[in-house]
Amino acid sequence: MDYNFDSIIDRSIYPTEKWSKEKLNKYFGNKDLLSLWVADMDFKTSNLLIDDLVNRARHGIFGYEYKTDDHHNAIINWYKKRHNWSFKQHDLYYAPNILSAISILIDLLTDVGDHIIIQTPVYYPFSKNIKYHKRIPINNSLILVDGKYEIDFDDLEEKAKNSKAKLIILSNPHNPVGRVWKEYELKRIGEICLKYDIKIISDEIHGDIVYKNYKYTPIASISEDIANITMTCLSPGKTFNISGLSTAAVIISNKEIAKKFMRFENKYHINTNNSFSLVAFHSSYAKCGQWFDKFLVYLEDNLLFLKNYIKKNLPIITLIEPEGTYLIWIDLRKLKMKDKQLQKFIIDEVKVAFVFGHWFGNEGSGFIRVNIACPRKILEEALIRLKSAIDQHNVNL
Repeated sequence: MDYNFDSIIDRSIYPTEKWSKEKLNKYFGNKDLLSLWVADMDFKTSNLLIDDLVNRARHGIFGYEYKTDDHHNAIINWYKKRHNWSFKQHDLYYAPNILSAISILIDLLTDVGDHIIIQTPVYYPFSKNIKYHKRIPINNSLILVDGKYEIDFDDLEEKAKNSKAKLIILSNPHNPVGRVWKEYELKRIGEICLKYDIKIISDEIHGDIVYKNYKYTPIASISEDIANITMTCLSPGKTFNISGLSTAAVIISNKEIAKKFMRFENKYHINTNNSFSLVAFHSSYAKCGQWFDKFLVYLEDNLLFLKNYIKKNLPIITLIEPEGTYLIWIDLRKLKMKDKQLQKFIIDEVKVAFVFGHWFGNEGSGFIRVNIACPRKILEEALIRLKSAIDQHNVNL
């Protein structure tokens, strides 16, 4: 059976970022935590993909390889079929991972001291990456209105107009708040960027993972003009739980930017091929759609379980309704704890590794990000621990 998502697999036997006692101790000061933090799944990927990787290993020769038309067409066909987005093979470029692609594009499209807009609270490596390049992150903070995050377009236009912004880095769907930006929202972002000559890097790695009644729209699919200023970063990593195989793609319609990107990769020999990542990239997009569809059903059930548990047992906390991603943004501000106090409470009393909201910027203060791409028993145990700790905290008040 290809779909036993209830199976609990010991990941600590390998040096995984998420479950390694060494890493838990480094980041949380406690090696014995239940782990719901790093954004990968605790599920085996599709057996079809595993079989293809095993067969490739059995061949026993791992010399130099290249990307075939079948490789390119696998992702082209996936996005055309799943998201009604068509792009050409000559617009398709590759990188080891999303963050390396973003780093290259920051180097190519900005200079030291330039401003880059991000929409906080947002995936914290964006800000780190910007600072590593000696650029300045400019926060276009999202607004929480009636339990839903919205873009402050007046602030975005002000920042675009009056800063030295050359780029905006989007997260679509948004990590961590779970918004799947609607077409009209993306169109307005694109129009502002066109007006003020700002390029767009759109991290769309979570694009496949969208809940019922919501639709993922690639920003580059909206118009040719917006596509011409957009570099869309994609990967099968989140979709099929293969982030460790280091494979990502970048869609670049602008020929001048594409030439610069290719020249940079050639200069530093970045665009090399790994025998296993080539197999994983093609096999996942070409063969594993059914596995992914079953995963989405299980994820929806996990979300429902989480919502029901919170409603019944944890009324003091608020779940921000996600539209996409398996990362759930939870509001703990009613506990009235400062960030350091909340962090200590989660580590010492709850004994679960969540991502703390303030890591994503000041706007995340009082929140946690919870990864629910795990067997339900693990999710249930985390919630039981959270309830027990909060109940004890309330008794001691």
